[in-house]
Amino acid sequence: MRHILLFFTALLTFSCIAQNVTLYGVAPSYSQMGKISGKWSYNLNATSAVNMMSQTVENKHFPAGHTHFVLQAMSVYQLNKKWSLGGGYAFGRHNIFGLRENENRLIAQISYQHKLGNFIITHRGRYEWRQPINLQTHIRSQADIGRYQFWVTYPLYDASKTKKGFYLTASNEAFLYFKGATNGPVSSRNGSLLSENWMHLGGGYNAGKTRAELGYCFQALVRNKVQDYRLFNLLQINIYHTINWDDVQYWWYL
Repeated sequence: MRHILLFFTALLTFSCIAQNVTLYGVAPSYSQMGKISGKWSYNLNATSAVNMMSQTVENKHFPAGHTHFVLQAMSVYQLNKKWSLGGGYAFGRHNIFGLRENENRLIAQISYQHKLGNFIITHRGRYEWRQPINLQTHIRSQADIGRYQFWVTYPLYDASKTKKGFYLTASNEAFLYFKGATNGPVSSRNGSLLSENWMHLGGGYNAGKTRAELGYCFQALVRNKVQDYRLFNLLQINIYHTINWDDVQYWWYL
């Protein structure tokens, strides 16, 4: 009983002293995929996040505006139907409520996909070496981050008969901060090893070479050394497009 009382006392104390920030915004994303040759393919992705509402928390102003933009290029090698390896580079521009930072990222990842009944389940493990640059102080720092994403897709159509139709999807991604940056808020480790987590629920339509998806994304991270949280509620809009370069070359030489 004493342990239970101590737990609730600590929880109430945290709720009183924490300066958590809850944001609401939109996150559009575009992803393009295509084959290079044989088992090699590429993936280009552009994603951003926009805070739609200004607010003041504990006399600190958090203005509305564009907070993140990340452009990523990956090369992927398909080992077999279930396993794939990838590597690439990403560039990020961040505006953390007036503090601007740019960031270079080197990426290595492994993916495993399998089926469970009608569910398509994908596991992705990723390592990112990050180098954020604080544009006010011009100081560089480094971060080592691991990411594990688990997501499930459920087609609402008979996949054995058609490749088109509506589908549902859900995912969770945990960020493991092995080493955090020290020159600003971007990629900094302010809490424990698990300092950030993203959850996504949504649905969309598969048109064959193009998929359009609408969903809700909840991002939680520890934003400072006193371990206040930033909770980001996002309307996520995703477009996925696959290019068949044989078709492109056919029209080019026609």
